Amino acid sequence: MDGGFSSTGFLSSAKGPFSGGFQAMLWDNDGKIRLCYQSSRPSQPGGWSEPSYNTKAVADHWRAYQADVIAYQRLEGDWAKKAAGIVKRRVDQLNEFFKVKHDDVIKLFNQMERREKQLQTEAMSGVTSLRAQGLQLENEIRSGRATMLASIDLIWEGLERELNALGTRAPLPLGKINAPAIAASQLDRFIPWFDIIVGLGLLLGLCTQVVALAAAGFLLSVILSQFPGSAGAQPTYYQAIEMCALLVIAFAGAGKYVSLDSILGHCCCCRKHTAKSENQTEEKE
Repeated sequence: MDGGFSSTGFLSSAKGPFSGGFQAMLWDNDGKIRLCYQSSRPSQPGGWSEPSYNTKAVADHWRAYQADVIAYQRLEGDWAKKAAGIVKRRVDQLNEFFKVKHDDVIKLFNQMERREKQLQTEAMSGVTSLRAQGLQLENEIRSGRATMLASIDLIWEGLERELNALGTRAPLPLGKINAPAIAASQLDRFIPWFDIIVGLGLLLGLCTQVVALAAAGFLLSVILSQFPGSAGAQPTYYQAIEMCALLVIAFAGAGKYVSLDSILGHCCCCRKHTAKSENQTEEKE
């Protein structure tokens, strides 16, 4: 409840046909936006050109953020010039990073495209040796990407920190390029409250059927994120058992006798009965 929950690991480890939808909630999960990735494409003479990178989209995003900070922090004159200087220095720093790491970045992009082609054609399905090679390639991609993104994230964070340090108001967050409609940060705020409310509802017998169905739906999403039979999927037996138990609670009409639902229902019935009796008495009079 105090911000210690994170759905990142859950979403990033999704497997199976629905994994793309779960991982799409993680902004730049594959690092392509921050790495300024440009895919390989057919070349004029024939064949394919190598993948490349282009920092223009990120630089434009930073300049738009610079304008937002200037307006938000009410920066004028020399302070506005300092903001422009910070952005220029950070853009140069990003370009220098790609210049120094050019070979490593291109190698990473080639690995990523190779792995994507393997997954699209499902060439590894059912072949243990090829599946092991694919997992090894994934680990290499993950390791190389994490190292590069750590350096790039420092540039992003430095830009945000330096620009906001020019003003006196609370920091203005640096937004994301092509942010997902449903982000992991939103889930991180929602899920703890959801769990608490559903748990209390089941314990106290309040809106029992509704909260049981809600909890069963949540567990179904967990099962779908590790789709049974998918390569690398983790077992979800416990979640499946809990989901079935909650469906029994929902459809067996639990909470009719010893629960807040029964007390509230009894009170409502008593009120209806009293109102009906009063109406009958008035009619007789």
